Amino acid sequence: MKYCKTCLTTDLRPNAQFSGGICIACRYATTSSNGSSSLKLRQLEELIAAAKKKQRSKGSYDCIVGVSGGKDSTRQAHWVRDRLGLRPLLVCAAYPPKQMSDIGAENLSNLISMGFDLMAVTPAPKTAASLALESFEKFGNVCKSTEMSLFSTVPRLAIEHGVNMIFWGENPALQVGDSAVEGVDEFDGNNLRKLNTLTEGGNDWITSFVTESYKAKHYFYPGEIQFKRKKIKIFYLGAAWDDWSNEQNSTYAALQGLTLRPGDEVETGDISNASMLDEEFTNINMMLKYYKFGFGRATDLVNEKIRGGELSREEGVEIVKKYDGVCSDRIINGFCDYVGIDNNRFWTIANKWVNVDLFDVSGIGRPQPKFVVGVDSES
Repeated sequence: MKYCKTCLTTDLRPNAQFSGGICIACRYATTSSNGSSSLKLRQLEELIAAAKKKQRSKGSYDCIVGVSGGKDSTRQAHWVRDRLGLRPLLVCAAYPPKQMSDIGAENLSNLISMGFDLMAVTPAPKTAASLALESFEKFGNVCKSTEMSLFSTVPRLAIEHGVNMIFWGENPALQVGDSAVEGVDEFDGNNLRKLNTLTEGGNDWITSFVTESYKAKHYFYPGEIQFKRKKIKIFYLGAAWDDWSNEQNSTYAALQGLTLRPGDEVETGDISNASMLDEEFTNINMMLKYYKFGFGRATDLVNEKIRGGELSREEGVEIVKKYDGVCSDRIINGFCDYVGIDNNRFWTIANKWVNVDLFDVSGIGRPQPKFVVGVDSES
């Protein structure tokens, strides 16, 4: 396992790409710091103007903004409406009732109270629970099906409603280092379909498990031909923001009425207390990611602060050691109850996905790391 020389990204991240020992996100952070945010905003506005000319529908909405009700999507919705002057339809691929948190429901209501039109689409609850267990067993990912639903629902509804512009906030290639989704420029999101969670394993596992086609289609990302026929363009907003960050977005959204998670990083490993507020099972996924790849949520949050000059790499190492892979038994037991398994079966499945080159899974208890955070290893 090799670490980026600047941050704590490792070469085990899916679709990682290092050059001279530096990850793609750190290289972008260096070059983007020399650019003008006002110039990038003008570039984005020109791209939007070109896309609007191709808009077939002249209905109520100029664009669709995918939202969860969290910090990023709250700020995105405001930015698109108030800064870009567009008429957005907010679309949320909401979680089933047993999975969605009370905070998530409150924050969606908060968006509606601000005058936005919001369309929430929820998968069939029993199907969603069954797929969560199936994807856990097949991919070591308890949220794969819900992630597929989240990313697929937005373009499906854009096509259905004749709206050809979609906005997301974070560019996964340039802000966390997933090179597979890199587009022709920093705003281009049309390669989002290549995101690892959408491509790994394909769709056959869903169609063989969910026999009703109308339920299965909820999880399928539209094909490139549909995108081209409907002239769909996806734009990332983060590049045009000079203060785009987890912390800045949290502060802004909280001032707009967003409810944050109480200080429970010892339960979730979320040092921001503002990530993925709408449900709790994603915390399990962050733990599983840590066991598979040697990094988790704390690493991603720390990396952003390192690139922004808020933390040194050495300070980041100490935070990552403390919080990567943290997920409480309470959350794990809640998932077990949701999908109908016991705790022993959970860990039997989870331990199949542990990278034994990085972790010791012998004995009773959770896997223990063999590696030293921030130090390259040959295993």
